[in-house]
Amino acid sequence: MIFEMYGTITKEENVKTVEHGISPNTFVVENLGVFPAYYGAHIPSGAMADSYFLILQHKEATEKILRATHEIKTRIQCEFEGTPASLNIYNNTYYSIRLRYLKDAANLSIIQEHYRDAGFTFAKMKKLDETAIIYIKKIFHIESMSENVLKDSEKDMYYLKINQQLTWSHFKSIIAQVRNNVTLPAFDGALAVIYGTKVQDLVRIYCKSMSLADLEMLHVKLDEVIAKSLR
Repeated sequence: MIFEMYGTITKEENVKTVEHGISPNTFVVENLGVFPAYYGAHIPSGAMADSYFLILQHKEATEKILRATHEIKTRIQCEFEGTPASLNIYNNTYYSIRLRYLKDAANLSIIQEHYRDAGFTFAKMKKLDETAIIYIKKIFHIESMSENVLKDSEKDMYYLKINQQLTWSHFKSIIAQVRNNVTLPAFDGALAVIYGTKVQDLVRIYCKSMSLADLEMLHVKLDEVIAKSLR
């Protein structure tokens, strides 16, 4: 059974300014290097951006973004997901609307104009090609594989339950130690939190070739390394 849960993802990816096909003098960035720890430098040939971030002039309420997105999707013949996000780059925070599942980048400017009509103001273009810590608010579609492992409706995406809230820097240290101490296929890791009857901290795993046994082994090692780091 698939459950819908609200939560957040924290991850680190390279983002780059989009300079063409957008509304004039607006600030949009894309991330081509999706799941960097899995693909490394070997991004699939012909890959389109996984996400676009429409940078806003100021922070907007989550409800306003979600309501506007729903309304826009009823008006245009274009499939996409629009959710609140922020990007931290060199101590600067950029608030944004993250667009995903957009099959044709030619629709970017059309979507921007609809958000503008809904009362959103976009920041002015700025050239960036940097690593960002990205925080995304979203609805998760997940199902349970075991007591400690959840599966996303998105292919090759999993979540491992942890009992400790981690900062991004702490998580990076832990995931590096885990990679050095397990013999498993390459994977990308990120932090996640879902909100239900309780707050559940998670580690998001992306990998195309992990079995449930592999994921359980990874969970055990994560718990072990986290426990040691807190002593």
